[in-house]
Amino acid sequence: MIRMCMIAHDQIEKSNPRADLIRFRSLGETLARRSIDVVFVTLNDKARYEEGYYKSSKIYKIPRVSTIKLIQLICFCAFLLPVMVRARRGRSFDIIFVNSILSIPSVLVFKWLFGLGIIQFDLMGILSEERFPGRPKNFWVRPIKKTLSTIENFLLSRVDFVTTINEKHKKIMTNRIKRPVYVIRDGVHEEVFKRASVRKISQPSISKIVLIFVGQLGHFRLDTLMKIMPDLLVELPDLRLLVVGSGPQSARYINMMGSLGLKDKVIFEGDVPHEKIFDYIEMADIAYSDDWSINGFPMKIFEYMAMGKPVVVESTESIKELLTDNVNALLYENERELKEKILILAKDSELRGEIGERAKEMMRDHTWEKRMEALITIYR
Repeated sequence: MIRMCMIAHDQIEKSNPRADLIRFRSLGETLARRSIDVVFVTLNDKARYEEGYYKSSKIYKIPRVSTIKLIQLICFCAFLLPVMVRARRGRSFDIIFVNSILSIPSVLVFKWLFGLGIIQFDLMGILSEERFPGRPKNFWVRPIKKTLSTIENFLLSRVDFVTTINEKHKKIMTNRIKRPVYVIRDGVHEEVFKRASVRKISQPSISKIVLIFVGQLGHFRLDTLMKIMPDLLVELPDLRLLVVGSGPQSARYINMMGSLGLKDKVIFEGDVPHEKIFDYIEMADIAYSDDWSINGFPMKIFEYMAMGKPVVVESTESIKELLTDNVNALLYENERELKEKILILAKDSELRGEIGERAKEMMRDHTWEKRMEALITIYR
């Protein structure tokens, strides 16, 4: 039996996890169901060390000692090595799965001490390659990115292999490090396909056409949509925008809605437990996604599509690896196209159904269960 240690600098039982934590625990849970001995090492939500079980797997929780992210990260990395030694309990790990780059030094020391264990780094984003639309450029951007690139190259060159979410990432990293890089995309659990008949949440203020956005409100993610909302509402007075999620720019967007006179047209639900997000997606007629990281592929797109929703999504190289305009999604490149694509779907219920159904069928090849099979093949 393969024995693996999965390490994440986050609290695994968060009710509203970020995409990287959803991926981490979805892969871990799915692998554990296939008789792989999965041991988790994660952050605790308390200021103490704890051991216990997550689902059917043993978990070791490193104490949370600060609310300041940098301090907590440093403390996590300091505690990581002794906790891994305890988690080993006389039996070495075959695979050590890491998704935080600053955890790599502790893992390398662990491997040096015990001589066994293949280190897998799971890459969801390349910090030195990210773009942040709307953020003003300044003198420090270039040297910061150069420093990040140097750190990434040094540490990732010392793991055994890298998994990542798309071919764009693979291409970038293959040119930067001499390590195998495999694409293991995000996915959905198979039970999501059974949600089509789920009762909709009662929202008396929502009528006719509902456009939904699910995600963290940061990186100016809603700016493009907000700019076109007044014009959209001229042609679609019954359109309602449902925003599920929060973040550092929540207050900014709420204030923006007030200044645009759109408070009764936009509904901010705030954070919702991940298992309930699908209830909100079920309410929607159209789903929207930007691609704030030009090299990324937002996980929510997979969840929209698995629910049979037509998606309007920003067209980037990584998005076009899977999505084709007017086939399984509508792609846009600017404000004008975004407005046009939303109007097309809003006015054509038959097209919404066709694109949504094709998206749903495509997603049957993108489940966590299929990701697990691909990973086991790599491990063996």
